[in-house]
Amino acid sequence: MRQVSVIMAWITNAFENSSQHSEYYLDLQNGDVRFFSPLDFPEHTEMITKLERQTNRFVRLPKLSEELSCKIKQDYASTIEDPDLKNRLLKELDTDAKFKKVLMEYEDERHNWYTFQNSRLAQYLKEWFKEREIELLEKTT
Repeated sequence: MRQVSVIMAWITNAFENSSQHSEYYLDLQNGDVRFFSPLDFPEHTEMITKLERQTNRFVRLPKLSEELSCKIKQDYASTIEDPDLKNRLLKELDTDAKFKKVLMEYEDERHNWYTFQNSRLAQYLKEWFKEREIELLEKTT
C-alpha cells in the first residue's frame, strides 16, 4: 500500500467544500491539495486534463454527498443530551446552514460539532483512499 503524508485538515476542508463547480486533487508525491474551478477559470479545464493523465501522482478527491453529510449530522445530534437542542438539530438535518445556525446559540456544542464532523470526514477519506491502496498519514513538521 502506498503511503502519503498529508495534512488531514486540508483534505477534510477540501472534501467538505467540494461542489459540482470545483475539483480538488491530492498530489501523492508531496501531500498537497490542489483546487480547480473550471467555471471561474476556464484554463483550469486544461490543467485538470493533464492531472487526470497522471494517475500515479494525482487523485481527484470525492465529492461530499448529501447522504453522508446528513448521516454525520444525525450521528452528532444523537450524542446531544439536551432534548431541546437535539430536537432542534434533528429538524434541520437537510440544511447545513440551518443546522449550524442552531449551533450558533451553543458555543461548546458548536465546537464539539466541528471536532466531530472533521473526525468523521477524515475517517471517511482514509477509508476511501485505503480502498485505492493509499494510506494517508498525518504529516509531521
